[in-house]
Amino acid sequence: MFGREDAPCDCGGSAFILNRITKRPVTHDVDILSVDQHLMDIVAAYPELNGNVAAFGDTIPYRYEDRLVPLDLSTTTVAYYAPSLEDLAVMKLYAWRPNDIADLTSADFLAKVDWKQLDYLVMDAGEARASCLSDRRYNEMLATYRRYVREWRDKGEAVDESNF
Repeated sequence: MFGREDAPCDCGGSAFILNRITKRPVTHDVDILSVDQHLMDIVAAYPELNGNVAAFGDTIPYRYEDRLVPLDLSTTTVAYYAPSLEDLAVMKLYAWRPNDIADLTSADFLAKVDWKQLDYLVMDAGEARASCLSDRRYNEMLATYRRYVREWRDKGEAVDESNF
């Protein structure tokens, strides 16, 4: 079996579906953030597998590999991984399209997200800020995050706005 460092890393809406944290029943493609070179020909053979997601690498926190979680799939040769929910959330905060908003505001996601970890990934200079290639783009995501926190974080949980 391919090891964790070689395994495909799913990072799009399909990662939300496979983690059972979205109400969307389908996605039109599977976004593969990274895959071993030995598997690249397989990925390239299927148009539904988007192997060009690395172009969006500046939207995922810098050390996401440290937080990869295995996807619960019945496979015998290849293990599949996804970034943590919080890493996926940062990517979706950058995009903030209708499907991203639906995923990040779903009851299933809101019940599972670790808000302290998400705060860390957004605010720490060594994570989302370190991987983003543009100050303007990072600041736009940060403004989106601030609105998101105010509107969607559990009202019973104290919000530390000192970073805002």
